[in-house]
Amino acid sequence: MLTYYAIFYRLEKGWGVRFPDAPSVHTSGKDLDEALFMAMDAISGLMVVGRKGREYQAPRPFDKIKVEAKEDELVFPVVPNEKIMKAYRPKKRINVMVPADLLEKVGEVVKTTEGLDRSKFFCAAAEKYLSGVEGEGHVHD
Repeated sequence: MLTYYAIFYRLEKGWGVRFPDAPSVHTSGKDLDEALFMAMDAISGLMVVGRKGREYQAPRPFDKIKVEAKEDELVFPVVPNEKIMKAYRPKKRINVMVPADLLEKVGEVVKTTEGLDRSKFFCAAAEKYLSGVEGEGHVHD
């Protein structure tokens, strides 16, 4: 995976982040840890939905980025994260028929699981099923 270098700069409250090799990407965080996470999220998203050559370029080495930073700014490496990139995959809305009682059971699980909605539930179920039949070349009834 490629390493991009981000320039971190002080804000009135927290830290801002910019990527010289991806000028359209700006993010921030309340502290350095959050700013670093937000930088990883931003560059990961750009790798999935951005256009190379228009919104970002190949990453340059540290010494090339360091000269662009001001004296009070920090330069940190930021590597796009595969898990975050997966979350940015393009999505498509579809209509499916689900028995009402099954949908009700899914709804109960979703209500009691933080960060889960029906779309995420059905995607996770589909991925789990497909991982079980991978290599068989077909899907069972």
